[in-house]
Amino acid sequence: METGEARLEQRVVTVMFTDIAGFTPQAESMKTNEVADFLNHHFELVTACIEAEGGTVDKFIGDAVMAFWGAPERQDDHAARACRAATAIRKTIIADNAKRRNAGLREVHMRIGIHTGPLVVGNIGSAGRLNYTVVGDTVNIAQRMEQYGKTLSPDQADEVFILLTDATVDASPGIGAIKIGAYQLKGRQDPVTIYQLVD
Repeated sequence: METGEARLEQRVVTVMFTDIAGFTPQAESMKTNEVADFLNHHFELVTACIEAEGGTVDKFIGDAVMAFWGAPERQDDHAARACRAATAIRKTIIADNAKRRNAGLREVHMRIGIHTGPLVVGNIGSAGRLNYTVVGDTVNIAQRMEQYGKTLSPDQADEVFILLTDATVDASPGIGAIKIGAYQLKGRQDPVTIYQLVD
């Protein structure tokens, strides 16, 4: 299906948000061109891992990346693909951090949040500027999973800290995940059980 011809429809997909821990204060000490070079390199690493698993990069938001699986192409294993992409991102960032340390540069630490659920997918926007994207509560929960990394790993000891919801774990049989606990998300009646991806 061509994204330009896609109609709005509801579909179960998996959404990922990534973010660099402590990037804002770090960027304040960098020149504009250094920030641009750093982000371009970072986005290339992250995007390559996402696209290798058939994911779609929806947008870049500052130093964050939003991506999804299961649309426009249907992927029965979209949750597993997202988990594999997150694992690949972790391995890639760890390898890149080794190079950064050898060059005397500061390590990059990241948070990743992933959630699986129903969304509206298709072309959304104004008549002159349509974007193929996903909208709905699933996006909000995925972003909150990433943000929960600040609470659940406040010292950011892990170079890449990955959180999943129970919905993603249930849709990805066999993945290595440790149950952290049930948390009440703002605006939701039912608690969400959060897991850490350890593969």
